[in-house]
Amino acid sequence: MTGTKTSTKTTSAFKAKQTQRVVREIYPKRLKLVVREWVNSNGSLSRVYRARIYDPNREKYAYFTLSAETENTAISQSIDLYAQKSSALEQKLPIGRDAKKLDHYIEKFMDHMEIRCKNGHVTPHRVVCIRQLLRSLEKFYIAHKSPEIIDLPLLYQNKWEAWRDKSLTRLTARPLTPSSRNNEMNCHKQFLGFLRDRNIVSFVPSVDPIVKPKTVVPFPREKYKKLLSVIRRDIDDHSPSGKKPHIKSLWQKMMMRHIIMLMYGTGCRVAEVKNLQWKDIYLDEQKNPRIKFRGKNKERDIIVHKNIFSALNDWKEFVSIKGKSWWDEIEYPFVFSSFKRKHRFGNFNSESRRTWYEEIGLDPMKYQLGSFRHQFISHRLKKGRHALHIAFYCGTSVKMIEQTYGSITPPNLFEQVFSVAPEQSLESNQRSQWLEKILEA
Repeated sequence: MTGTKTSTKTTSAFKAKQTQRVVREIYPKRLKLVVREWVNSNGSLSRVYRARIYDPNREKYAYFTLSAETENTAISQSIDLYAQKSSALEQKLPIGRDAKKLDHYIEKFMDHMEIRCKNGHVTPHRVVCIRQLLRSLEKFYIAHKSPEIIDLPLLYQNKWEAWRDKSLTRLTARPLTPSSRNNEMNCHKQFLGFLRDRNIVSFVPSVDPIVKPKTVVPFPREKYKKLLSVIRRDIDDHSPSGKKPHIKSLWQKMMMRHIIMLMYGTGCRVAEVKNLQWKDIYLDEQKNPRIKFRGKNKERDIIVHKNIFSALNDWKEFVSIKGKSWWDEIEYPFVFSSFKRKHRFGNFNSESRRTWYEEIGLDPMKYQLGSFRHQFISHRLKKGRHALHIAFYCGTSVKMIEQTYGSITPPNLFEQVFSVAPEQSLESNQRSQWLEKILEA
């Protein structure tokens, strides 16, 4: 301990003996030559020349250590250095290196985002997400030995993708999804753009977005009945006669069962399931069961199969009985919400659903809830239903169906296309009289 203290005091003493002074004003107010001198531990004197360039855009000096050992050589190097930096000064780009670390600039950026949030330009949730997305940039920065902030854009452009490719998700140990990667990079570019606009870095890195594979994985139709059987058995085992079941867990399982049935039977989106309210399920004047689905920015009112309507009524009966002491349709308007929760449910990836999938031999990560919508659309395309009708019913466009399901065609597509064509246009393996004459001649 004593040796450590002595070493610290000695180092401080050496630092106190360092001096820096201006040797020559080469260009008035723009370029000066300074010399830094200090006494070594053996009593000898050391000297180093430095060029000091004034940056009017940032209103600060930038220092550059020179290799020259004599004053005349140092003056010559200073003039050459200033000529190299003059172009950056004219373009208002940073010329020196900043001693401040990344966390300092992230703090400034988050202060800026807080102001934008107060002015209504971004939501508080987005501010929280941005701060979380910047954590990967901090890890990248530390992994590459905390470079100067001015060097970060080029380093990011050259090494970010390869570095991030090695990362896995914390819970599932799987590679990051393209959406997560792109969201991260967009946030990082926003941050570096903030620094560029303040002349702290010279450019924003150009990184290509991760291409999201356009693969449609419909839920296997042959597995659906088995899935319902497994769900029902699990619910029966969960609530044996004579014993009081855990109501919250039973509630979640029953809710997931009816979500699966609804999506399989209507091809609706997950967002539409989350937004569904009890008032949106009704019988029209002709006693047709109908559901009004509300997505992010679209609405559609469609007739549904009576079995779907009946299943939703069963769910409502379950909710009203199991929550009879507190539930009512006005106070709890959302069809699918957690036990004693008035707001809509936020995440449907329940543990029960993953367990059910594994029991029937399916990968829970491969067949997300959206796979039921894909199954609904792809099955009807294979059966020869018109894409325009499917698009209208499912609240999408024919173009989207063509792009996503273009490889799916019904077996009788040829007959459908040529069903109204003249008979002679379909006569194959028969030579026309005209061709016969040509051949005979």
